[in-house]
Amino acid sequence: MSDAPNRSAEYQRRYRERQKAKRLDDLKKPEASADVFKSPFFEWAKDDANYSDFELYLALAGIEAPRFDDDSGPTDHALPHAIDGVDNPFPGAENSLARAEVVVGCLIDAAATLAGIINKFKDREISKQIAKIEESDLSDPDERKAALQEIVRLNKLQDQLSKQIRWSFQQWRVTGA
Repeated sequence: MSDAPNRSAEYQRRYRERQKAKRLDDLKKPEASADVFKSPFFEWAKDDANYSDFELYLALAGIEAPRFDDDSGPTDHALPHAIDGVDNPFPGAENSLARAEVVVGCLIDAAATLAGIINKFKDREISKQIAKIEESDLSDPDERKAALQEIVRLNKLQDQLSKQIRWSFQQWRVTGA
């Protein structure tokens, strides 16, 4: 009987992971109401005052910002090795608006993936520090006290790493509803 709550919690966790993966995959698909947006996005983007901020943030990360100089879609700009062997990597995404939406989805995926890589690295490094302290000679009471305080501090850092965070930003996708 006590195993049932664990199975239920595990089922819920896997369900949430599947839903999250689906949402992330949907970020790279064009929206259903694209027929509403008649003006080319690239004409708007080049005149938007915030575009220079977008370029600056990416430049600070060492990434060249995508240029929206024409109304071509994401397939025209994806690096060949990324879409080799894929018949239609962005179904229905044929213009600069769809390309911009794909860019946002890919940036979110890239940021989430890099955050996970950093998280695993930091967690591993903290675990190594804890193990090093636990293996050390703690016969001196002052050293033992300092070591225990350090382990508590390191455990708090690991607790922080175990949490999810949320960032909020403007909604950029609309549904056909």
